[in-house]
Amino acid sequence: MRLPVHTPYKHGEGGVKVGLEPIAVSNWLEIDDLFESEIVQKKGLYESHHDEVYQEAPESTESQSELLIILKSHLEQYHPDHKPNYNNEPSPLKNASLMIQEDLVLMLPKDDEYYLGAASLCAPSNWSLKEKFNKPLIKVHEFVPSYAEKIGSKVNNFFSNLPKERIFQRFNWSIYEDSALFQPAKSKSHIERSKSITKENAGSSLFIRVERQTIRRLPSTLSIAFTIRVHVNPLSSIKNNLSLLTDLHQAVESLSDEMKRYKSIDQIESPLKGWLRQGMNNLS
Repeated sequence: MRLPVHTPYKHGEGGVKVGLEPIAVSNWLEIDDLFESEIVQKKGLYESHHDEVYQEAPESTESQSELLIILKSHLEQYHPDHKPNYNNEPSPLKNASLMIQEDLVLMLPKDDEYYLGAASLCAPSNWSLKEKFNKPLIKVHEFVPSYAEKIGSKVNNFFSNLPKERIFQRFNWSIYEDSALFQPAKSKSHIERSKSITKENAGSSLFIRVERQTIRRLPSTLSIAFTIRVHVNPLSSIKNNLSLLTDLHQAVESLSDEMKRYKSIDQIESPLKGWLRQGMNNLS
């Protein structure tokens, strides 16, 4: 069983923070052996849940086209062996989304703010694209604990000053009881975790869900493009790694009660930490 690709809970990291770091252009996108299956899923969701996974404002068309051109050029330069199918979708953003595994979100500038003007979001992490569409950045994150008070102004300043030639990445993590990428929800407060999870079965019943986000400015339209790649691993994937067991346990411990409720970890905290401690004891 493979270890998780990304471990943003390492060193006990939890809570909400900007956490942006610059990356090389060559590292913008991730392409792996799940490409074919994830593209099949995207196509299926476009047919079965279209309005839940795709939204666009008419004024976003120019930004969509610019992103598609940048994406094609990037794949040709940095992933020459990757041969995505070019589709005949009328939307440039939808075409772009079917060439890569990442979800794509365009934040459009308007009156010194950025609002969600277009998105292909086939791997939502318990939130609703329809609910967030056309809202400014602060409203998109309005239910994230401490966002407005602690990091909202920092994110707005970052967006306003984001240079055209730089790409940044950040990560989110949580614990789910379902491995599906498509996890929509109107509100995180409506999430109910299973009551049957115990410290004995948590390893096979729970999954570590990590979002890798990248952020870059489109040089012509000045819109900001988010890519979001979701990685899901069984909790049991770290059962033989004492460092990751310890890090995740500490990360859960360090979450505020408010953040635990937001991530719905409060409902599974006892069996989750029990399983982690048992694993730590076995390897100590």
